[in-house]
Amino acid sequence: MFFLRVILLPIAFLYGVVTKVRNLLFDIGLFKSKEFSTKSISVGNITVGGTGKSPHIEYLINLLKSDYKLATLSRGYKRKTKGYFVADHKSTYLEIGDEPMQFHSKFNEVTVAVDENRRRGFEKLEKDIQPEIVLLDDCYQHRWVKAQINILLLDYSTIGKKQFMLPSGELREWKSGKRRADLIVVTKSPKLHSPIEHRRISSLVKPMKTQNIFFSYIDYKTIQPFNLKAQKIYRNEFELNKFKTLVFAGIAKITPLIDYLKQESKEVIVTKFKDHHNFKPVDMVRIVQQFKDIISQNKIVITTEKDAMRLKDERLYPLLEEIPVFFLPIEIKFHKGPDEEKSFDQTILEYAQSN
Repeated sequence: MFFLRVILLPIAFLYGVVTKVRNLLFDIGLFKSKEFSTKSISVGNITVGGTGKSPHIEYLINLLKSDYKLATLSRGYKRKTKGYFVADHKSTYLEIGDEPMQFHSKFNEVTVAVDENRRRGFEKLEKDIQPEIVLLDDCYQHRWVKAQINILLLDYSTIGKKQFMLPSGELREWKSGKRRADLIVVTKSPKLHSPIEHRRISSLVKPMKTQNIFFSYIDYKTIQPFNLKAQKIYRNEFELNKFKTLVFAGIAKITPLIDYLKQESKEVIVTKFKDHHNFKPVDMVRIVQQFKDIISQNKIVITTEKDAMRLKDERLYPLLEEIPVFFLPIEIKFHKGPDEEKSFDQTILEYAQSN
């Protein structure tokens, strides 16, 4: 892996130069960002995946949905459609992507739209839907649209570490890109968070005086049955620590999930797929066989909520009928920082209420 990273460094340098020049052209006004009259909040990062954009979008939805007409706008990564598309009751992850499908399945009152051209998508939302606030999912590098609030997510585990530009590393742009952020959120921080650690990480991030920094962490909820076999087990007195668990997921960073389940279940067997992996029947056959190979009467399968969206497929679902499959929902919670004048919620709500 290290050898491959070194080989790719010249390409990574050229990629970095291109992104630097592109950002400069936006900064000096040769490339024009469009700011819309509709309020907009962007959630993004400067790395490839794994910072928790989707659960932070869901956090914003839960914070705002009771008082405002909301819409989300995503690219719809790995969907089979092109152009502007608004989710309806017939939509599948193949049409809108797994993360937008998750938003749509959980929040019926929110308009979920996808378009690889964010400016066009925003224009269509303003014309057709007229939302009060648009939540822009993974839009930090899509500078043709200027969000009124730019939220940058940084993964706690990467703070202070050497990072490389794509394709040698995970950076989408140089770290100097964080200057465009209005709010910085350090994600996946430990649940126990001391004032000393808060200040240490803040000193490494080095936010500007105009930037507020917040710390969030993952709150794992109760596992939920995905299929009928799982529901039959769940009806009885269910205790996760009595089960051997086969975990499979196609997410960018699976380590936090595995660490959590190792604390909660009897034993954990892991099968990893690439982020946003489009599951095929052969993958499900493999999972079923791995499950059967586990020597225990008390055994279950767990996946993530995002992966569960991609399992709702007529080719895949029947293949899992004979094994109990669960999914693990997560939510985001915020630490209260020692130096914060305003909480994250207060900051967002004051913006939403402003004229």
